[in-house]
Amino acid sequence: MPKDFFSVERTTSLTSIKPGGKIHVIGVCGVAMAQLSVALAERGFAVSGSDKEFYEPMKSLLAKSAVKTLTGYAAEHVPIDAALVVIGNAISYGTPEVDVVEKLGLPYTCFPKLLQETAIAGKHSVVVTGTHGKSTTTALIATILVESGKQPSYFVGGIAQGLPNSLEVGKGGFSVVEGDEYDSAFFAKVPKFSFYTPDTVVVNAIEYDHADIYANVEVIEQEFTKLVLGLKAGGTAVCCIDFPRVKRLVAEWRKEAKCSIVTFGRDAEADFAIVKRDSVGMSQRVTVRGPGLGEVVMNLPIVGEYNARNALASLIVSHVVGLDTAKTVAILEGFRAVKRRQEVKLQKGGVVLIEDFAHHPTAVQQTVEAVRESFPKARLWAVFEPRSNTSRRKVFQNDYVAAFKGADRVVLKNVTARAIDSGVDLIEVGALSDEITASGVPSACLPDVQAIREHIWSDVKPTAGASEVRDVVFVMSNGSFDGLNDLLKADLESLCG
Repeated sequence: MPKDFFSVERTTSLTSIKPGGKIHVIGVCGVAMAQLSVALAERGFAVSGSDKEFYEPMKSLLAKSAVKTLTGYAAEHVPIDAALVVIGNAISYGTPEVDVVEKLGLPYTCFPKLLQETAIAGKHSVVVTGTHGKSTTTALIATILVESGKQPSYFVGGIAQGLPNSLEVGKGGFSVVEGDEYDSAFFAKVPKFSFYTPDTVVVNAIEYDHADIYANVEVIEQEFTKLVLGLKAGGTAVCCIDFPRVKRLVAEWRKEAKCSIVTFGRDAEADFAIVKRDSVGMSQRVTVRGPGLGEVVMNLPIVGEYNARNALASLIVSHVVGLDTAKTVAILEGFRAVKRRQEVKLQKGGVVLIEDFAHHPTAVQQTVEAVRESFPKARLWAVFEPRSNTSRRKVFQNDYVAAFKGADRVVLKNVTARAIDSGVDLIEVGALSDEITASGVPSACLPDVQAIREHIWSDVKPTAGASEVRDVVFVMSNGSFDGLNDLLKADLESLCG
């Protein structure tokens, strides 16, 4: 366990660091840490950063910046005169660089506190939370604010295709950030969103997740309760009551909350409701209704009911902060999705390849349903890697059977035990595959990407020049899946000649 030197209370504020001071970042290559490091370098700090490996797209971003990068977590990487050391949440106590911080008594902090000080402080803070939909909803709101000329600060936990980057420190009066419930650092076992001083909060969903740090969903509920009840009078919580836990909690929060609470979703009791939704290929036409909006029709270039909810949440936030509804709708209709959220990699020879970030059972089910809506006549191949700390555990084994119900074929990559899995009851992927097959959806559990490629192309037969989509292969993982998406893309190009 960490010694008393490390605690949230002992973290150092960026405001105390003089211009030109040395800042070292441990775990610099993450989407968030890399971009914040670059922003600090652009403000004149002398920034260095280390990571166990450097990978795209942050590798190139860092290479083009003034940030000095170092491979590995060696003690000598930490400047002995560092004015501040930023410790990433994937970094453990006992890491050589952390040992140096403790031995020398160097000032330190964590990412969410630094983000608050850099991009949020002094602005109207919009924080997007929930088990699902955080990145897309944050990107939607950020896009609305940017295209409305508000020069916001923002942070999106993914690659937002319609924005110049995923983290921006703007000059305007708004900030919008993705508020993760995952912990902040080994010395800050609290949700990242607890640092973000929100004026407006979006709660998209509350379900059990992050089984490696939360014993049960009730503990997660407690963190969201602290968040909403911590909002001041004049603040607003925008809550999706399509999720039963959120609906129940809203009823409880309203008894104590100082802020306004508005609800949204398909639920008949929602203040802002989705009243009609029609799928049109890889887009959808959504009609919503709510106080101050009347009835609004949106032609959205993103699919699925969950994305309709994300867009509605964004419309509500824009309404709350006083933006023009018609202009907001026009911006939503031109939105470019976050990468790896139902991203079409290639359509050729009657085959469509799609990449998605889904890993929680609910997200997997929603992705399957959305792809089915877009391609009702095609054969759907759901290819899934149980990679996250939660999806690798047995806790959701039964839920995944139901999640794949709408697919025609399921391909699962078997779980390979990792050092951190000691004592963890891992998901039995072979048994899960058998259960999916028994439910009526043919499934295969395979050991690696080569076996998966051979399995898919033994049945999927692209035809050069084919216009009708016969097969849709959508790959779901919160990691790289050992490059499977790029391999399948190259395969399809080759097979079509």
